[in-house]
Amino acid sequence: CTSVVAQDSRGHIYHGRNLDYPFGDLLRKMTVDVQFLKNGQIAFTGTTFIGYVGLWTGQSPYKFTVSGDERADKGWWWENMIAALFQGHSPVSWLIRTTLSESEDFEASVYKLAKTPLIADVYYIVGGTAPGEGVVVTRNRGGPADIWPLDPLNGAWFRVETNYDHWKPVPKSDDRRTPAIKALNATGQANLSLEALFQVLSVVPVCNKITVYTTVMSAATPDKYMTRIRNLS
Repeated sequence: CTSVVAQDSRGHIYHGRNLDYPFGDLLRKMTVDVQFLKNGQIAFTGTTFIGYVGLWTGQSPYKFTVSGDERADKGWWWENMIAALFQGHSPVSWLIRTTLSESEDFEASVYKLAKTPLIADVYYIVGGTAPGEGVVVTRNRGGPADIWPLDPLNGAWFRVETNYDHWKPVPKSDDRRTPAIKALNATGQANLSLEALFQVLSVVPVCNKITVYTTVMSAATPDKYMTRIRNLS
């Protein structure tokens, strides 16, 4: 997967993600955008698969956006089972759904995503509505391993997260980080938009043969939430 949170030169926050997974031919046919209603109003929106109760991508209107990326090569399946069955930790994608349902703003969502015990390691990428409200949370099962916020005043107007710790080199066999960074720099902060971010996420190999869908979103303009099925095979 690849997630990007970025701020344009006017202070608007944009968030985009590619969800990569094997068996894409099947998942592409099952991908849906879902609106969750409360008291007749849209409480939050998410992109998921038919029959799957968790969320890997979602938006709470006028509050925040969130995506989850797998943290590669961390942990064993039996450790996940112990955390789930005997320690009562939350499934990774269920926490995204719970956070979208319960958190009132960007700050509250980041706290919940950073602190809630999980059954597996993961990256949570969160975007808000105010300048500077963007962060990558690198998670261990018990808590945060790293908090990596936007720092636009010092030139860090975007953050790119794939499936590897941002402070470590990317494997040469799976470098989507470098092309994404190159495409964002070529776009420029002044030209950033949801459409431009979609184009960044369409660059090969950021978009690749196992990319199931691309979503671009901005909590400040929730009606522009957009998901597109991808198929480069």
